[in-house]
Amino acid sequence: MTEIETRHGQSSAFGAVGERLKALRHEMSFTLSEVAQRTGVSISTLSKIERADVSPSFDVVMRICEGLGVPIEQFVKPGPKSSVNGRKTTTRRGQAIAFSSAQYDYLAHASELSRKSMVPLEMRIRARTVAEFDHWSEHDGEEFIYVVAGAIAVHTDQYAPFELGAGDSAYFDSSMRHVYVSIGEGDAHVMSVSYSPDTVHRVPIEGFMNPAVRPGPLRPGHLPKPADMEPGDSE
Repeated sequence: MTEIETRHGQSSAFGAVGERLKALRHEMSFTLSEVAQRTGVSISTLSKIERADVSPSFDVVMRICEGLGVPIEQFVKPGPKSSVNGRKTTTRRGQAIAFSSAQYDYLAHASELSRKSMVPLEMRIRARTVAEFDHWSEHDGEEFIYVVAGAIAVHTDQYAPFELGAGDSAYFDSSMRHVYVSIGEGDAHVMSVSYSPDTVHRVPIEGFMNPAVRPGPLRPGHLPKPADMEPGDSE
């Protein structure tokens, strides 16, 4: 199985987060202290992010975006977004926006559209135990997951864990706290589509990701090319 192609320049994505934060702060004429007050992120942490001394977890990025009133799509990929009726977008191989945490790697599709009703995410599940998670995902609405390759265990705060293999899917209330762990020999490859009735109005993309996730580059082999996968393949 071959590796997914990533966009040129994603290897510098962590540094780009700091540059983007600094640019936004200057555009808004905010001091680090003012940003800290608005976001709840300490001045020290903000300064380290701007200098690219640290890679912020995604919950920190979310707090920054919410505090500054900037959608996550705009934060990680500045530029015009489509929000009119009849809109359409296509995400070609290697063009999805990469995010990562210690447990998951994400490719966010359709990032050109803001205020979407659905959020499609391609995921590699690297976690092997629930103990690896500091935070469990939870967001209003519903979530559909489909296992493309490998196998996972789905843990929630209301049901006993259940397992899904390649070709299996699940649909559940995503306001339940939930996490996924791989249970096969390799990392599982999953497609996740989340929906919230309120998404059109206010829920940004990061609300559908594990809170620990952060924008960043994909390491080699993190997600396979869909065209190269066979039913039942594991990674």
